[in-house]
Parts: sequence; C-alpha cells; structure tokens
Amino acid sequence: MIEKDVVIIGSGISGLYISKLLEKKGIDFITLEGNRSVGKYGNRIINNSVFKKLELDNTVILRDIKKINFFSPSEIKISTSSEKSRGYVVNLRSLEMDLFESLVNSDNIKFNQFVQKFDLKEGVIKTKDYDIKSKIIIFSSGILQDFIIYKLLLEKPQIVFCYTNEVEGHDEIATILDNNYAFGFYGWVMPLSGEVMEVGFGTSRLHELKGKDFNKILFSLPYIHRYRKNRKKRQMGGFIPISVINKKYGNNWILIGDAAGGEPLMGGSIHKSIDEALIASKVIELFLNGKISNLDMYDKLWKNNFEKDINEQEKIRNLIDKSSNYEMNRAFEKVKESQVKGEGLINDLFKNIIKNLENNKKNG
Repeated sequence: MIEKDVVIIGSGISGLYISKLLEKKGIDFITLEGNRSVGKYGNRIINNSVFKKLELDNTVILRDIKKINFFSPSEIKISTSSEKSRGYVVNLRSLEMDLFESLVNSDNIKFNQFVQKFDLKEGVIKTKDYDIKSKIIIFSSGILQDFIIYKLLLEKPQIVFCYTNEVEGHDEIATILDNNYAFGFYGWVMPLSGEVMEVGFGTSRLHELKGKDFNKILFSLPYIHRYRKNRKKRQMGGFIPISVINKKYGNNWILIGDAAGGEPLMGGSIHKSIDEALIASKVIELFLNGKISNLDMYDKLWKNNFEKDINEQEKIRNLIDKSSNYEMNRAFEKVKESQVKGEGLINDLFKNIIKNLENNKKNG
C-alpha cells in the first residue's frame, strides 16, 4: 500500500496542470493515466489568458487568431477582427507534452494504470500495479465512466457527438449555425499549420444520424460545403460534455476538467479545465495545511468563477436549440457585414450575436 496526500486520476490538460501546481506547492501526489503515454491528438483554440497561465512555449502554436467569422444557415456572414492576436490554435498533444515536460519530477505520472476499483470511504485507489491510500482524490479523467458516475451518485452530463475532417486549404476560423444536421451544437472551420485546416460539426442527435455518412453530412453544411472536393487527410469523431455535472466535490474528492462536465456553448474547454485545476489546488493546499476542515470551499470558489457565465451560456444554448434556421437567418440579416463586438473568442462573441436572435423572438 502506497500512501499519498493526493491521487489524480487522468493526465489530460486538467490532470497535468494540477500535477504541476501541486508539485510547485510541494504536495505529495501521484497521477494515474490509463494510456501508455501523454498526449491526445486534437486541435483546439485557446485565448491569451490560457496561454499565459500554462506558461506555454511558442512552438505549440499552429496559428494565431486575428479574425473570426460566423455564418448563418443561409451563409449570411458576420465577422470580427483585430490587429493583435485574440488567441491561438494549438494541438492538444503538443500542449500536453509541453506541460508534461515542464514537471520537475515526471515520474509522479504513472502510465498504463487504469483504475480498477476505488473506495471513497477509505480513500483507496486500485490499479493493476498499485494500491494507493490518499487523503484526496482528483477525478480529471475526461467524461466519466458509468461505474464512477454510479459510485459518486452523479447524473450524466449532456453530450454531443463531434465529427471532424482535416483537409487541405486555407481559411479563417469560422462558426456555422445550422439546426438541421448540427442540431444542439454547430459547425466550424479551424485553420491549422501550413495549408491544412479542420472542418467539423457537433450534434446532440447522433441517434437520428445512425447509419448516415458523416462526411456527406459535414460537407453539406453551410459554408463548409465549399471544401467537399479538397483533399482529405484525417477523420476523427468523439464525444464532449455540454453540461456541468450536478455535483463537483465530496468529502475527499473533487471533479475537474471534462470529468466535471463542459460549457453549454463550447463543450469541454481548456480554459475551464485549467481554472478548475487552479481552484482545486488552492483548496487542497488549505485542507492539507489544516486551515480548512473540508472541501466545501471548492464549490464556493467554483460558483464565484463559473456559475454566472455557465447560466448565461445555458440560456443561449436553449435559445439556439429552439430556433429554426429561418429565425437564425433573420437575426444575422439584421447585423450582416457588421463587426461583432467583443475582445474574446467564440463564447464572448456568440453572446452578442444571439442577442439579436433573442430580440427578434421578443418582437415577433
């Protein structure tokens, strides 16, 4: 039996970042990863704040973001642009490897250690090689498995299915609203390095698309259809959470990252993952130093940081889901060819666009 102050389950962004934070604080921890190595392939966008918090090397940047386009179902365009970078396109694998290599003692990350059992009452985690007793367990393992959700008495988060295709081409970042195939989410264009970009869509109605050709669906979406004949390089599919887990902590455990659910507009986001890791590391330090007697503070700090924005996003998500393509086209028509106000990335700009949709609905 190994004894540790903290056991971290999962070495994705949130797991690696909280590992780094705990290492800096001198806290005795071990991180368990079911895969054989760090780094999951996938393209993401991050804002300037995330880049600074993670202390990333410039080599992880695939593209900087200066212009963002939004398209309605009939391809009415709204844009925003700035001289300075609003954020960056990165690959998740490079980002995670950068974090892993920044650890002073990377031996604290144990690979090929899938969690077989855990006992919350005793604080014991069992893998094929280790029995570990800990004071605190951090679940940072992506979308939680059913047996974990059952043992923690949690509700499953809402999820969307995302399908992407890397193609040859050059474009700006774009978000495409369409409530036919991309119902409950949207489509996107994301420039990568060189003359390669990612096009993709998400849907909450995967059951209705059973047996369908996802490539055909993707390249029939507004705006994205222009790339149907471009050379294809890589296809991927997967699930992301778009709602927050009903409970985020217990007597001796905390959920962070995708394990705690995603944001209604963006799904699992890097900024949410690292901010939850920051909050959790602060609470853990106070708890282990005897300055607080339980983990209740995590919930209070989480609400201070996320609750208002999550609730606002939830309202926007519901509005998009209930709106027809005709209604979304009307909202875009009123502000077409205008600059979207806002300094942030997709979330911040989305809110300003959707105000027009909401006003249209109120005014009939």
